[in-house]
Amino acid sequence: MQYRTAAGEKAFSYHCSGFHCAEAVSKAIIESYGDHTSKTIQQVATAFGGGVGRTNQEMCGALAGGLIGIGFLYGRTRPESDWDIASQFAAQLRTQFIIRFETTCCDSLLKRFGPQNDMMCCKQLSGEVADMLADILQATKGGANL
Repeated sequence: MQYRTAAGEKAFSYHCSGFHCAEAVSKAIIESYGDHTSKTIQQVATAFGGGVGRTNQEMCGALAGGLIGIGFLYGRTRPESDWDIASQFAAQLRTQFIIRFETTCCDSLLKRFGPQNDMMCCKQLSGEVADMLADILQATKGGANL
Protein backbone atom coordinates (compact mmCIF):
# COMPACT_ATOMS: atom_id res chain seq x y z
CA MET A 1 0.00 0.00 0.00
CA GLN A 2 1.22 3.49 -0.82
CA TYR A 3 0.87 6.28 1.70
CA ARG A 4 0.56 9.93 0.74
CA THR A 5 2.85 11.27 3.45
CA ALA A 6 6.09 10.46 5.20
CA ALA A 7 4.08 10.19 8.42
CA GLY A 8 1.92 7.47 6.87
CA GLU A 9 4.98 5.53 5.73
CA LYS A 10 6.58 5.92 9.16
CA ALA A 11 3.47 4.75 11.00
CA PHE A 12 3.20 1.65 8.83
CA SER A 13 6.91 0.95 9.25
CA TYR A 14 6.81 1.44 13.03
CA HIS A 15 3.81 -0.88 13.31
CA CYS A 16 5.60 -3.50 11.21
CA SER A 17 8.71 -3.17 13.38
CA GLY A 18 6.82 -4.15 16.52
CA PHE A 19 5.20 -1.00 17.87
CA HIS A 20 1.42 -1.30 18.06
CA CYS A 21 -1.16 0.97 16.43
CA ALA A 22 -1.26 3.81 18.98
CA GLU A 23 2.51 3.82 19.43
CA ALA A 24 3.18 3.79 15.69
CA VAL A 25 0.83 6.64 14.80
CA SER A 26 1.77 8.94 17.69
CA LYS A 27 5.49 8.38 17.11
CA ALA A 28 5.20 9.00 13.36
CA ILE A 29 3.15 12.20 13.74
CA ILE A 30 5.28 13.70 16.47
CA GLU A 31 8.51 12.91 14.65
CA SER A 32 7.09 14.38 11.45
CA TYR A 33 5.60 17.55 12.92
CA GLY A 34 7.02 18.08 16.39
CA ASP A 35 10.12 17.71 18.47
CA HIS A 36 12.51 15.45 16.56
CA THR A 37 14.43 14.69 19.75
CA SER A 38 11.37 13.06 21.33
CA LYS A 39 12.30 9.40 20.97
CA THR A 40 10.01 7.92 23.62
CA ILE A 41 6.59 9.36 22.79
CA GLN A 42 5.32 5.87 22.03
CA GLN A 43 5.51 5.19 25.78
CA VAL A 44 2.60 7.60 26.33
CA ALA A 45 0.56 5.62 23.79
CA THR A 46 1.35 2.08 24.99
CA ALA A 47 -1.82 1.52 27.06
CA PHE A 48 -4.03 2.45 24.08
CA GLY A 49 -2.92 -0.44 21.87
CA GLY A 50 -5.48 -3.02 20.83
CA GLY A 51 -8.45 -0.85 21.78
CA VAL A 52 -7.20 0.02 25.30
CA GLY A 53 -4.95 -2.54 26.90
CA ARG A 54 -5.49 -5.27 24.29
CA THR A 55 -9.16 -5.56 25.23
CA ASN A 56 -10.18 -4.82 21.63
CA GLN A 57 -12.82 -2.58 23.17
CA GLU A 58 -13.21 1.16 23.02
CA MET A 59 -11.39 3.34 20.51
CA CYS A 60 -9.04 2.06 17.82
CA GLY A 61 -5.45 2.47 18.98
CA ALA A 62 -4.41 4.14 15.73
CA LEU A 63 -7.02 6.85 16.26
CA ALA A 64 -5.92 7.18 19.90
CA GLY A 65 -2.33 7.56 18.69
CA GLY A 66 -3.38 10.37 16.38
CA LEU A 67 -5.15 12.11 19.24
CA ILE A 68 -2.03 11.74 21.40
CA GLY A 69 -0.03 13.33 18.58
CA ILE A 70 -2.48 16.25 18.41
CA GLY A 71 -2.26 16.71 22.17
CA PHE A 72 1.51 16.68 22.09
CA LEU A 73 1.64 19.26 19.30
CA TYR A 74 -1.26 21.52 20.29
CA GLY A 75 -2.27 20.62 23.85
CA ARG A 76 -2.53 23.19 26.60
CA THR A 77 0.29 23.89 28.98
CA ARG A 78 -1.83 26.09 31.28
CA PRO A 79 -5.46 25.62 32.36
CA GLU A 80 -6.46 29.08 31.16
CA SER A 81 -5.08 28.45 27.66
CA ASP A 82 -7.30 27.99 24.63
CA TRP A 83 -7.66 24.45 23.30
CA ASP A 84 -9.73 25.22 20.21
CA ILE A 85 -7.07 24.14 17.71
CA ALA A 86 -6.48 20.78 19.41
CA SER A 87 -10.20 20.09 19.62
CA GLN A 88 -10.78 21.11 16.00
CA PHE A 89 -8.00 18.82 14.75
CA ALA A 90 -9.28 15.96 16.93
CA ALA A 91 -12.84 16.39 15.65
CA GLN A 92 -11.61 16.48 12.04
CA LEU A 93 -9.55 13.33 12.50
CA ARG A 94 -12.45 11.50 14.15
CA THR A 95 -14.84 12.56 11.37
CA GLN A 96 -12.45 11.43 8.63
CA PHE A 97 -11.83 8.16 10.47
CA ILE A 98 -15.57 7.45 10.67
CA ILE A 99 -16.10 8.35 7.01
CA ARG A 100 -13.33 5.95 6.02
CA PHE A 101 -13.91 3.09 8.49
CA GLU A 102 -17.54 3.63 9.65
CA THR A 103 -16.66 3.13 13.34
CA THR A 104 -14.01 4.07 15.88
CA CYS A 105 -14.40 0.84 17.87
CA CYS A 106 -11.45 -1.55 17.76
CA ASP A 107 -13.65 -4.65 18.07
CA SER A 108 -15.89 -3.61 15.17
CA LEU A 109 -12.88 -2.93 12.98
CA LEU A 110 -11.29 -6.28 13.82
CA LYS A 111 -14.53 -8.11 13.01
CA ARG A 112 -14.76 -6.30 9.68
CA PHE A 113 -11.13 -7.15 8.85
CA GLY A 114 -11.60 -10.82 9.66
CA PRO A 115 -8.59 -13.08 10.15
CA GLN A 116 -5.37 -11.17 9.56
CA ASN A 117 -1.93 -12.34 8.62
CA ASP A 118 0.47 -10.63 11.05
CA MET A 119 -2.12 -7.87 11.79
CA MET A 120 -1.53 -6.42 8.31
CA CYS A 121 -4.94 -4.67 8.12
CA CYS A 122 -4.21 -2.92 11.41
CA LYS A 123 -0.73 -1.96 10.25
CA GLN A 124 -2.15 -0.49 7.05
CA LEU A 125 -4.85 1.32 9.03
CA SER A 126 -2.11 2.90 11.18
CA GLY A 127 -0.48 4.32 8.06
CA GLU A 128 -3.82 5.59 6.79
CA VAL A 129 -4.59 7.36 10.08
CA ALA A 130 -1.19 9.05 10.07
CA ASP A 131 -1.88 10.14 6.48
CA MET A 132 -5.26 11.55 7.54
CA LEU A 133 -3.74 13.56 10.35
CA ALA A 134 -0.81 14.71 8.24
CA ASP A 135 -3.31 15.98 5.66
CA ILE A 136 -5.20 17.88 8.37
CA LEU A 137 -2.02 19.45 9.69
CA GLN A 138 -0.76 20.35 6.22
CA ALA A 139 -4.11 21.75 5.08
CA THR A 140 -4.19 24.14 8.00
CA LYS A 141 -0.49 24.90 7.86
CA GLY A 142 -0.43 23.69 11.45
CA GLY A 143 2.52 21.36 11.13
CA ALA A 144 5.72 22.64 12.69
CA ASN A 145 7.79 21.44 9.74
CA LEU A 146 5.84 23.17 6.98
